[in-house]
Amino acid sequence: TGRVREQNGDRFVVREERRSTLLAVADGVGGQAGGGTASAAAVDTLVRRFFAAPNGTSPSDALATAMREANDAVLARAGESGQPGAASTLVAAAIAGSDAVIGNLGDSRAYLLRDGQLRRVTADHSGATPSSITRFVGDPRGVQPDVFVETLRAGDRLLLCSDGLTRHVADEELAPRLGGKDLQRTVNHLVDLVNERGGADNVTLVLYAAPGPSGLAAFGRTVTIVEMVPVGSSRPSSAARPERCSSLAARFRPHRSQKACGRGRTHRREEQEGNAGRERERDRETAEERRRAE
Repeated sequence: TGRVREQNGDRFVVREERRSTLLAVADGVGGQAGGGTASAAAVDTLVRRFFAAPNGTSPSDALATAMREANDAVLARAGESGQPGAASTLVAAAIAGSDAVIGNLGDSRAYLLRDGQLRRVTADHSGATPSSITRFVGDPRGVQPDVFVETLRAGDRLLLCSDGLTRHVADEELAPRLGGKDLQRTVNHLVDLVNERGGADNVTLVLYAAPGPSGLAAFGRTVTIVEMVPVGSSRPSSAARPERCSSLAARFRPHRSQKACGRGRTHRREEQEGNAGRERERDRETAEERRRAE
């Protein structure tokens, strides 16, 4: 939770199945009741529905459909739990071979690092006031995520993150910090940097390295690295840490009073045809933007 929040409404997932890798980060809206409920429902449904897509469904269609169904699941879960207004951001990437399909709702971001140059893949769905968003899961109007298609090259880094990272670390600061071979050290450094600068929000990030010709990061050999360390605690010794892999790392920092527990498992950019215009019109018609706590 950084150094300010007393609860962590972020959720993330890394899952390999059916020759695809699915990554996602969801940031529960802090200023609304049930942010953690919303992010958990969004991630659970995203995984279930993406991998349940019928054979022959394109990855972009499967991801967009799963994100829309995640919105329905958040609304249902909010109603069941008596938490109307529960909402969350959602950014996800589905990777199969060198193809990556990335979708987003809200201000959680995806970045692509290639040859030392960082490019933001997603565009924030931000409102007119600070820390407000115009698209999110939990929207009774329905949602249409932005979807982008990237062709990955060996050595590329794909970063998914909540705004707990980007409100403290500028884009130009990320590039020199993402290229190292030790992904675990990279994510540790970024989370520590956020907390050094105030840690005003929860911070969650997933970092993926596209496999090289050596095949060391071939499908089925990627290992999820999840380190959950309460603020102010020392990190576990190297002998106690999860297995390290050169292809994938994730980090999630929980509330300082909680126990360290949890579960972890090109340059072509395309929006789904017709979606952008319709969604911009919907955004302009938003009567009241959801505020997210600073």
